[in-house]
Amino acid sequence: MKIFLVGYMLCGKSTIGRKLAKKLGYDFSDTDKMIENKYHLSVEKIFEQYGEQTFRILEKEILKEIKSLDNIVIATGGGLPCFGNNMNALKQMGRTIYLKMSPKSIIARHKISKRPRPLLKGKDDEQLLDFVTKSLEEREFFYQQADIIIRSESIDIAEIIAKI
Repeated sequence: MKIFLVGYMLCGKSTIGRKLAKKLGYDFSDTDKMIENKYHLSVEKIFEQYGEQTFRILEKEILKEIKSLDNIVIATGGGLPCFGNNMNALKQMGRTIYLKMSPKSIIARHKISKRPRPLLKGKDDEQLLDFVTKSLEEREFFYQQADIIIRSESIDIAEIIAKI
């Protein structure tokens, strides 16, 4: 079985995914890390050197590799379910879980995060709120197609894992 965690960046997909995988005795992977390992470039460098369009193509390639995996929890990149037919592909391969979070909570996490986020780079507080709100609204249609939806900001990790 494959379990895909979807949602906007910084909503806790990787953190929750690791703990869920451990509890289930499954492997864990993160599509961004899979891309970085395969192409020997960080997500940030791929965006800088080749652009978002190329990154989305690489995500699609990683999905093809995931088909052969089993007993795994996968944290998807925030945009992966929202391009092409990716959300349908995820749903055909396994269970999808949307970790829902508000724009303000996402921005609060961004401020304490050490990991660079190419789409948020160089934006002040007002620009961040505007960008995150708008892009989350655009992606919500895809995220809402998940098999399970969990508000991840109002409960702790153990409760989220128990709900899953």
